[in-house]
Parts: sequence; C-alpha cells; structure tokens
Amino acid sequence: MLDKLTLRWKLGLSYLIPLLILLTVVLFNQTKMNTAVENSVKLNVGANTTPYIYKLYDAQLRMVRATYAYILINGNQGIEQGYPKKIYQDSLATANEMIGYLAKEDVNPKLDADIMNMKANTQTITRETAKLIQMVDAGQGKEAIEEVKKGELIRIARNTDSIADLATDTDAGIRKILRQEVTNSVKSAQSLILVGTLLTIALLVVFGAMVTIYLSRDIAVNSSQLSVTATQIATTLLQHEKAVTQQGSSVAETSSTVEELVSSARLSSEQADSAAIAAKTAQETTLKGLDLVTRNQVEMASLEDKMASIAKQILSLSEQAGQIGNISKLVGELAGETNMLALNAAVEAARAGEHGKGFAVVASEIRKLADQSKQSAEKASQIVADIQKSTNTMVMTAEDGTKTTHQASESVSEAAKAFDALRKLSEGVFQNAQQVLLNSKQQSAALIQINEAMQNINNGSREMIAGTAQARVGVETLTKVADHLRKMV
Repeated sequence: MLDKLTLRWKLGLSYLIPLLILLTVVLFNQTKMNTAVENSVKLNVGANTTPYIYKLYDAQLRMVRATYAYILINGNQGIEQGYPKKIYQDSLATANEMIGYLAKEDVNPKLDADIMNMKANTQTITRETAKLIQMVDAGQGKEAIEEVKKGELIRIARNTDSIADLATDTDAGIRKILRQEVTNSVKSAQSLILVGTLLTIALLVVFGAMVTIYLSRDIAVNSSQLSVTATQIATTLLQHEKAVTQQGSSVAETSSTVEELVSSARLSSEQADSAAIAAKTAQETTLKGLDLVTRNQVEMASLEDKMASIAKQILSLSEQAGQIGNISKLVGELAGETNMLALNAAVEAARAGEHGKGFAVVASEIRKLADQSKQSAEKASQIVADIQKSTNTMVMTAEDGTKTTHQASESVSEAAKAFDALRKLSEGVFQNAQQVLLNSKQQSAALIQINEAMQNINNGSREMIAGTAQARVGVETLTKVADHLRKMV
C-alpha cells in the first residue's frame, strides 16, 4: 500500500501519525489541567468568601449591640448618645458593603442559598433596628425596651450565627474536595505526558526506518528517470532560446511602431486642444450675440407698444379735430342766422323812423359781428380740414411704422432663435471637441502604456534568454546530481 503513495505522503505520514498521538495526549492532558485550574479557581474563590461572611455576621451583631446601647443610655445625662449611633451607622455600611461583594463575586454555587438567607436577615435586622432607633428618637424609649424584650432581634441574630457556621462548614468541605481533585488531575496529567512521550518516540523510530527504506528505493528508480528527463529538458531549452530571440526582434520592431503612434497621438491631442479652445471662443461669442439680440428684442417690443400708443393718440386727435370742425360749421350757421336777424331788425328800425335809429345802429353792428364770425368759422373749418388731412396722413404713417416695427420685432425673434440654435450647436461642438481631446489624451496614455509594456516585454525576453541559458546550465548540473544519487544508492 505504501508503494502507491508519493514521497510527500510518505514523509507526511511518518511524522503525522506520531504527532496525532502526541496531540491527542496533549489535548487530554489539557482537559485534565483545565479541570485542575477550574477547581483551583473555585478553591480560591471559596477561601476568599469566608472572611466576608464573617465580616457580615460581625457587622450584624454590632448593629444589634449598638441599638441596645442606644436604647439603654437614652435620657441618661453625661453619657455620649451619639457614639452608639455612629457605631450602628458604620456597621450598617459594612454590612451593605459585604452584601454587595457577595452579590457580584463568583462564589461557590452551594453557598448561594446561605448567602441569600444572610442577606434577608441583614435586611430584617436593619429594618428592626432602624425602627427601634426611630422610637427612641421620638421619645418612646420604654416602648422600644418592651419591643426588645420580645426577643425578635436575638432570634434573628442567632439565626444568622447558625447560617454563618453552616456556610463556613460547607465552604471547608468544598475546599477539601477541590484540593483532592486538583491533586488527582495533576498526577493523571503527569502520567499521561510520560506515556505519550515514550509512545511518540517509539513510533518516530519505527516510521523513520520504514521511510528510509522506501526512500532509498524510490531515489534509485527516479534518479535514472531524472537523468533522461534532464537531457530532454536541455534540448527543449535550446529550442526555446532560439524562439525567444526571434520574439525579442519582433518586440523591438513593434516598440518602434508604437513610439510613432505615441507621437501621432500627442499631435492629435494638441490639435484637439486647439479645436476645443476655438469652440469655446465661438460659444462665448454666440452667447454675447444671443444676449444682444435678446435685449434688442425687448427694445423692439417696447417700441412697438409706443408706436401703437402714438397711433391711438393720433386717432383721438383726428376725432377731436372733427368735433372742432363740426363746432366751426355750427358757428358759421349761427352767424348766418344772426345776420338775417340783424337784417330784419334793420328793416324794422327803418319802419320805426326816428325811434328806430338807435336800434338800426345796433343791428348794423350785429351784422358786422355776424359776418366776422362767419369768416372766422370758415377759416377755422379750413384749418380743421387741414389738421384732419395731416392727422390722417400721420395715422397712416403710424400704422406703417407699427407694421414695420412688428416686422422688425419678428425679424429680431427669428434672429434670436437662430442665435439660440447657433448656441446649442456651438455647445455641441465644444462638447465634441472636449470629448475628442479626452479621447486623444486617453489614447496617448494608452499608447504610452503599450509602449512601456512592449519595453517590459523586450526586457523580459532578454531576461528570459539569460534565464534559459542559466536553466540549461542547471539542467546539466541536475543530470550530474542524478548520476551521483544513482551511484550513492
């Protein structure tokens, strides 16, 4: 069965089996030692618990005695009453400290019930003694003495004494058992270490002898095969050296081509950078033009509104001039009627003779005024007609101006749209130029990396040629070693 195993497995098994036995012994021994350590820790914990139990018991007794003393000296002149109360407070603090320690420390589980009983007794004693001290402080000293005579505190103290003795006896028995277990564990571990060590040594000797026999036989067989294989490897290395030399020449040519591509990529990167700058300048110029057109568009809209307002005012003026013409016509008609009335008045004045002379003079003056009024009305009508003609001309001119302004505003809007389209186009050109610049830089960096990789390959080819030569020398040395091993075996 061992003939089918490799050298690695044979060597491994020769050391693995004794090591497994030794490991088993160590683990078992560790278990025994852990048990001994745990028992030792328990023994130490138990030994440290007893003094605290006695301190708790002593504190309870001092609390009871201090309470009795405080009751007895109540009202006696010349006796310091504060001293028993101080002793009581100090004892209470000590009792609470011991209870806190026993509650948080890892004590023996068998003492848990006793400690709980002592804690309950401590609480009862504290409650009863505090009650008696409060009665004394309230002037009920006699009632406190009667309460003491009932014997409740004495019973609790005796109960605490019994619990402390029982806990002490239990702790002593536990420590005795733990000491015996620690001693047995240590002795068992020592015996097991001795047996395991002797067994491991014996197995190492046996397996070492077996491995030596099998190794010598395998070396004799494999050394011959190694010699033949080394000769074949030397021939292969010689062919490989020739192939690597040819590869080095090809890599050198490729490196030269890559260097030319790197130069071309750098030139393309510089041109792309220039194009990006030009596109950026065009974009900024387009934005300025778009801003000017936008402001012009706003001004044209304002001008269009003003022209419309002027046209409305001119139309209003034309209507008012028409109204003035109507008034002038009415004045002319009134002047004609006034003239006729003045003429009739003159005729009537002539008929009246001497009495109508004054009225004839007035009628004559009225006719003159009526003639002047008629002439003035005719002139006003003529002026109003001229104003209406001018106003109509201005209305037509204002309408033409409004249309022209509207057309100019539409042209400005079209120009704004064209500038906006040009802005978008320039932004696209700038982004494309930036992308081209980025691609050019990435391409340049990639070509530089390729060039470095080709240089590394070229250097690797040279190192491979040198390594192949060294490997050929090593194979020749390996052949000599194989022959030497075959002769040794």
